[in-house]
Parts: sequence; C-alpha cells; structure tokens
Amino acid sequence: MHQFQFRWIPFIATCLLAAVFLRLGWWQWSKAVSVESQMTLRDARSTVNPVMLGSQLVDVKEVDGASVVVRGSFDATAQFFLDNQQHQGRPGLHVITPLKIEGTQVRVLVNRGWVGWGNSREALPEVSVPTGRIEIHGRVTLPSTKSPAFVSESLGDTGVLRTRIRMDEIQASQDYPLQPILVLMMSADASDGLVRDWPELSNKVPMHQGYAAQWFLMALLLLAFFVRSCYRKINV
Repeated sequence: MHQFQFRWIPFIATCLLAAVFLRLGWWQWSKAVSVESQMTLRDARSTVNPVMLGSQLVDVKEVDGASVVVRGSFDATAQFFLDNQQHQGRPGLHVITPLKIEGTQVRVLVNRGWVGWGNSREALPEVSVPTGRIEIHGRVTLPSTKSPAFVSESLGDTGVLRTRIRMDEIQASQDYPLQPILVLMMSADASDGLVRDWPELSNKVPMHQGYAAQWFLMALLLLAFFVRSCYRKINV
C-alpha cells in the first residue's frame, strides 16, 4: 500500500527547475514566432520591385532578404576573400568586392561567388574584376557575426584573406560610407569562373518549435516524477 507524503524541499526544487524548463521552452517558442514573421516579411519583399541602392544608407532590418539593384564600378584594390566556404564538398572561398555606387562615394560589399582553392593554400586564386560601369542584381543578406567553427581568429579578419566579415572594422578602416549589408550577386553569367549557387532562405521555425516542445515535455516529466516520488510504501 502506498501513501502520499508531501515534502517541501523537493517540491521547491522541482518548481524552480520546472520554471527554468518552462522559461527555456517559451524562449524557443518566441524565437519560432519571430523567425516565422521574418520569413513572411522576406517572402513579401521578394515579390516586390527590387530596391535601388544609392547614397542613402539602408536600414538592415528593412532590406534583409530583399532583392536589390545597384549600379557603379568595382573597387578591385579592396577585394578580399572569405575563407572556409564549401561547394559540393570542395573547400574554397567567397569573393567579396566593394562596389562604388554610381554618383556617390558610398560602397557596398558584393559577394560575387565561390571559387575553389588551387593545389595549395599558399597562393590565393586569381579572380579578375570587371572594369567600368556595371549593374548588379542581387539579394541582401547580413554577414554572420559568428566566427567559423574550429578556426582560429589569428588567421586574420583584416587582410586579403578573412575568416568573417566585420562591417564595423571595414568601415573604420575606410574613409568612405559603407552600406551595412552584403549583396549576393545573382548573375547567371559564369564567364568569370565563379559559382553563384546561393542557398535558399532557411526556415528554422520547425526547429525552434521542436526545441520548445522538448523543454515543455521535460517540465511535465519533472512534475510527474515529483508526484510519483511522493508516494511511499507503507507497511500495514
């Protein structure tokens, strides 16, 4: 025969831990709602006319994921490579070239595409830069602020070869205004040898919802375990 025996200390500990699980679950659920709204906004932006980039600096929150058009000329002297980029399992780099927007001193970083490493990492690939006036059609993205996994920061983020794009440091090192975005070039012209196979915008809503469900379930199981542990066998 079993009898329910309430105990305050385990009860308080269970409530505190359950509150943590519930808070984590709600945090993940809120992220799912936020990501879903961002995806809806991005889908809406992709159906409207492209944004024309000019001298006015854009608000990153308003143009993230939007289609853009920009005219100007590439600045070959400021071109750099973003390391640790793979295409179909092959290691390579992304070619980042600033474009001086026509009629202004403002620049915008353009990701022109992927190029593979040669026989050695001792020499960077040779990538030509178009000269003269050019019109770029692309999609806005925000450079990741996270450093690549298993890569030392000492590899450098300020030279021709970089491990990530730090917009604030790039702006601080230049005497011209810089649009706070990165444009993924959408041209299908492969004459430059660059691969522009950009991934689709990922939908992480199900992932965050799954994490939220796990935390809520853990809270429920914890409470069930507490109730079960309060039942003690008694001798009759």
